Amino acid sequence: MTSTMIKFRNVSKTIGNKQVLVRIRLTVSQGSVVGIIGAKGAGKTTLLRLAAGVLYPDAGEVWVTGKKVHPGLLGGLPSGIGALIESLAFLPQLSGLRNLAMLARIRRRINTNSIRTSMLRIGLNPDNRNPVWSYSLDMRQRLGIAQAIMEEPSVLLLDEPTNGLDQEGRRLLADILEEQTRRGASILLVSDRQADINPFCDKLYSLEEGVLLPIRQRREHKWIIMTNSAEDLELLSLNIPSFQKIGWMNNNLAGTCMGEWETDEELFAFLALKGIYSTAIRKDH
Repeated sequence: MTSTMIKFRNVSKTIGNKQVLVRIRLTVSQGSVVGIIGAKGAGKTTLLRLAAGVLYPDAGEVWVTGKKVHPGLLGGLPSGIGALIESLAFLPQLSGLRNLAMLARIRRRINTNSIRTSMLRIGLNPDNRNPVWSYSLDMRQRLGIAQAIMEEPSVLLLDEPTNGLDQEGRRLLADILEEQTRRGASILLVSDRQADINPFCDKLYSLEEGVLLPIRQRREHKWIIMTNSAEDLELLSLNIPSFQKIGWMNNNLAGTCMGEWETDEELFAFLALKGIYSTAIRKDH
């Protein structure tokens, strides 16, 4: 049975004169990635702070790793969390490794080798002695990600995780998120832009005027569909908006599409309902 690692039960929160969250209901299961998109100021970061236990709801309950988050510094803060929420304030005069080593002393769960490994996974050189003030935006973001994963938390909270990352950094982030979910970590991502987090997410929501609205409830996969009929190829274009023709493959007409089908049997069944015959279907990894 899959465990629920994060749960919001009818959570509402007002900041100043603005109600930023309205009766939020959300669950994040073990080993899954949930994304939330919304405009700046929509309340996405507030939601992460509630999950981290640095803010508390005006109404409703927040549960993390099976425990209710209570106000106060003792006994109520959630454990097993790694977080990158807004910009981390690293000590600018110290190197990346020394900054992470100081943070690791708070919980005393990991050694220097673990810190070095987390830096290497995101493409940072732990032997770089340059101070953090000299880091580029890309390097600072990578250091924040290394900080979030270095203790192998059971829950990851990431605010705009792709912000400032170059192409290599985004690829390494994708690899890290996959590694984290394989070992059972639960991940909650928030971003202003759907395109930045959509490929990582099993479920995706939009936060609008304090209300959480589902966009999709399953991860999208890329599929290759082959057929020996030009007529079926046209039907694919008509019935699947994302379908794109790619020409010939294995002596068949072929195209690609994105969709939430988990297995080729599900996609075959969908096509059969549309009267489309396919000779072969496979995921394009």
